[in-house]
Amino acid sequence: MTRVTLKSTDMFELVRFKQRTRAERHAAWLEQRRHGVGGSDMSTILGLNPFSTPYELWLEKTGRRTPEDIGDKWAVVKGNALEGELRRRFRRLHPEWTVIDGTDISLVSRTHPVMHASLDGFIHDEATDSWGVLEIKTTNANRGRTDWHDDDGNIVAPDYYMAQVTHYMAVTGFTWGYFYADIGESEPVEVRFERDETDITTVIDAAEEFWGYVQRDDMPALTGTDVDLVQSKPPYPEGYEQVEDTDFDQLAALYDSYAHAETDARKAKAKIGERLKAMVGAGREGLVSGGWKAGYHTVHFKAQPARPAKEAYDQRRFAVKPLNERN
Repeated sequence: MTRVTLKSTDMFELVRFKQRTRAERHAAWLEQRRHGVGGSDMSTILGLNPFSTPYELWLEKTGRRTPEDIGDKWAVVKGNALEGELRRRFRRLHPEWTVIDGTDISLVSRTHPVMHASLDGFIHDEATDSWGVLEIKTTNANRGRTDWHDDDGNIVAPDYYMAQVTHYMAVTGFTWGYFYADIGESEPVEVRFERDETDITTVIDAAEEFWGYVQRDDMPALTGTDVDLVQSKPPYPEGYEQVEDTDFDQLAALYDSYAHAETDARKAKAKIGERLKAMVGAGREGLVSGGWKAGYHTVHFKAQPARPAKEAYDQRRFAVKPLNERN
């Protein structure tokens, strides 16, 4: 089989994340994702995602809300753990194709730069000299029975995932692809999909329209879900006044992001400190290099007289939180 290389084309620019650690590469990918519409965003934009709305996605893309960290959720942990093995299994089942890992790669559409794509895998069919999308999925058996089967019991891909791969085909120009999915059955299932130009136009128009809201800082229309969420929230605390102020929202979002960065920096500093302490060891006062020194010094504390216990008191403290957080 002829060796093939994945590279930029007339349809897309290929971006590789080459940072030193996996965490750094993931952070770089997240930062790029914030500046465009990805395949996993498309079901939300089209109103097919039961867990999010275009308005909530707009809050994230405009920096008004920090995306929820779902990395520790079991479904995500399981999916990440199985993705590599499912890709390898699909490759073994199809020796007639070349299957390339899509990890740490992002594609940016040349004609619609707002559209980004992060594929789980790329399939090359040497017989037809064509490329296809490989999308890996995992789900529980209950959702596999409901979302992955039609009324006649045939295996089909859910509409919200079809929106994702249609977005990928719009970016890449590819005309076909496969889902390889663990849906709780005895073996993973394969579902082939084909390019539909009407659907391609739909996702392109939807991506451009949504990103227009982001660029203009113009809120998209609320859905019934958004209204229900607002109405279900507790009243504002006493003394708070509602405002419609873009500067206020942007400053609050910046404050929140810097607060998270400060927390992450403290944790990172503590870990590095422990590594340096281990290098110094227990038998030395410190180490010196050409440009740095690290070690211990003794600090003397004078005796302090016992202080009387304080009376209970209230203190006014400033805090910034997204409205989806209570308290």
